[in-house]
Amino acid sequence: MEESRWEPRQPKGGHYDVTWRGQNSNGYSTEGAGIDVSASGVGIVCPVELKIGSIVFIQARDGSLESYCEVVHCTRRGSSFHVGLELRDDSQEAQRAAEPVSVPDSEPDHYEALQISAKADIQTIHRVFRIMAARFHPDNPETGDVEQFLRMKKAYAVLSDPARRLEYDASLKQTRECGPRPIFGLRDFVAGVEAEANRRLGVLCLLYTRRQTNPDAPGVSLLDLEVEMGFPREYLSFTIWYLRSKDLITVADNSDYALTAGGADFVEKKAIRHELVAKLLNPPLSTERPPRPAKARTRTAIVSKRKLLT
Repeated sequence: MEESRWEPRQPKGGHYDVTWRGQNSNGYSTEGAGIDVSASGVGIVCPVELKIGSIVFIQARDGSLESYCEVVHCTRRGSSFHVGLELRDDSQEAQRAAEPVSVPDSEPDHYEALQISAKADIQTIHRVFRIMAARFHPDNPETGDVEQFLRMKKAYAVLSDPARRLEYDASLKQTRECGPRPIFGLRDFVAGVEAEANRRLGVLCLLYTRRQTNPDAPGVSLLDLEVEMGFPREYLSFTIWYLRSKDLITVADNSDYALTAGGADFVEKKAIRHELVAKLLNPPLSTERPPRPAKARTRTAIVSKRKLLT
């Protein structure tokens, strides 16, 4: 099959990690050395043959490229294979390192992906990633998980680079200040008795993630819950009363709410069989470039909801 990458190419070395799923749904991975790069794709040399037409995820170790690609060319050269990969995302993804590090609402929190505090030092980031990557690497037959591994790789690429982390932290702060998480806009959280039960799960999952990633400061204020969920406190008062009555959450002297051990047990049991809890704790890894987020709801939107109650 003739290579379809027609744009001018520039020589580019470096190392790449390539991950994909086989027909048996098992995860596989290999390492490659860069040959060249263009606006539409990248050429690498790797030790295994990649099937033409298959979809792989490629990630440059220097953070310059993270994208799903189609294998458009694979030729044996001695004991290795020269592979042509065509980008499946927007062509500008090839220049990702030169662009601002955005935090789309549909992407998971990088700190949550590695289960570390936002205040973690670089040594902690390196150590946690090495341990967790070995556990979730696709080559691990017992605990390998392709999606979790890619999510962690993406998080590590940003957080281990001081400049990218600084930019990401600024974007993350701005995103969180803009308004609620998109998942709380689903009908499941808005109408009916079931919505009240789901709001309880939402509060518990937010507190679970907070305690897990920031054990030294596990509390979350009611105002923060309002902003992250997009509901006024009148909507959450019954929710909070119920959770406190069941000893699933507790309130600190500064009025912040935190998860109890019983609350953690409750969340973990629910996560096994409750799809909504799984989405709250582990946002799915997007296989497409996320759409540009609509204008986020701000504090004004929360106040508007309050007016509807009066």
